[in-house]
Amino acid sequence: MKVGDMKRFISAALVVALGVLFAPQALAATMIQGGPFTGLSSDKPTNIHLALSGYPTARGLYVLEAVKPTAGARPTATNAATQLWISADTTGGAASIKGDVVLVVDNGRSWGADCLRQQCGIFIRLDHTATADLSEDQFIPLTFVASTGTSATTGAQTSASSLPADTLTVLINGKAAAANVPGVIQYRTPLTFAVTTGSGVTATLKSYTPMLCPVKGTVVDALKGSGQCDIAVTSPGDLTHAPKTSHFPFLVSPSTQNLKVSAVTTTVGKSKLLPAFTSFGEKITYTTATAGCSVAGRVVRSSVVGSCLVTAKAAGTGNYAALSTTVSVEITK
Repeated sequence: MKVGDMKRFISAALVVALGVLFAPQALAATMIQGGPFTGLSSDKPTNIHLALSGYPTARGLYVLEAVKPTAGARPTATNAATQLWISADTTGGAASIKGDVVLVVDNGRSWGADCLRQQCGIFIRLDHTATADLSEDQFIPLTFVASTGTSATTGAQTSASSLPADTLTVLINGKAAAANVPGVIQYRTPLTFAVTTGSGVTATLKSYTPMLCPVKGTVVDALKGSGQCDIAVTSPGDLTHAPKTSHFPFLVSPSTQNLKVSAVTTTVGKSKLLPAFTSFGEKITYTTATAGCSVAGRVVRSSVVGSCLVTAKAAGTGNYAALSTTVSVEITK
């Protein structure tokens, strides 16, 4: 498989894992993170936050709300009023494609659709400089709900969206986190969420990429060293607060192998045993160039007093980087 084909295959796998659907006629390279994509209010517009990567640098993109087109076609029912033109080159008047891209979506009635009964979503395509090029066409489905609740004071049915949305304060490993801002999670380096809601109800976590980043209670782990994850934090709301969901996207990166020791002490003529494996179980190879020191396997010995510098190396994988570090062995009388 050629490098370009392999890149597109990997991009497709990652984006499908995030729930992004491609138009059948094309395989887009641009990858999308963000949200929310589900549980959207049918009573008022919603801001959808998007973070794009792998996008074209020589062409811009149109991002718009639309009714899902038939296979092999582009949508005809679209929300032209909120369409975005974004590009890496903003000199022609396009908005920046970098950072937080915000698209406003609604229930479709203002532009001739009904998103409660039709499949609406976000359609992305190359801009007017490449109208016949379908290579970036992709469709991200959205779901809308019409929730109602009972007024605590009048007993009448009222729209849940008329209630103020609950608030979510989220800490990840003790640090404040902002929704829809891509973060980083390393392979097998768990992140712990601590969520406080304004209503006082208990929030829940859900992974939209459970095969890559599963959730266990309030802890998120990464099972591979690459990819993209989407973690949703949801408050169910109560009688005075509407439900609230915030999305926290993560880029997954390889982890770092470690040794259990970085410095050891022994005496002249005595051998010292060094660790056999890294923190990820890779076998360690030791060498030294220090005069008077010798290494056999993982046993170090010196015939002189001083510092013996031993180089430790171990193989890496796609989940964690190769190890290359130095262990200082202090030799005393």
